[in-house]
Amino acid sequence: MADKIDIKNVAKLASIKLNQEEEDRLESDLSMIIEHFDALSKMDLPDDKISIHPLGMSLNLAEDIASKSLTHKEALSNAPESKDGQFVVPPSLD
Repeated sequence: MADKIDIKNVAKLASIKLNQEEEDRLESDLSMIIEHFDALSKMDLPDDKISIHPLGMSLNLAEDIASKSLTHKEALSNAPESKDGQFVVPPSLD
């Protein structure tokens, strides 16, 4: 495993405050996660055995088909309010 994790620095970067018990627990958890990734990186897996489906099935993806869509003017036509060719929406942050 790599050097000891500086959990205080990680907490500072994440802008969270931790007590000593939380620091110890998270340091242990992060160390365990890093050990697992280290073990996974050392495994020798042939490319033909890797599958993105949990049951090894191939995915049947739909083909992309271009179709007619709304014009810019049509898209804005039902908007309650628009300005300079854009939708006007209420602010999400005050």
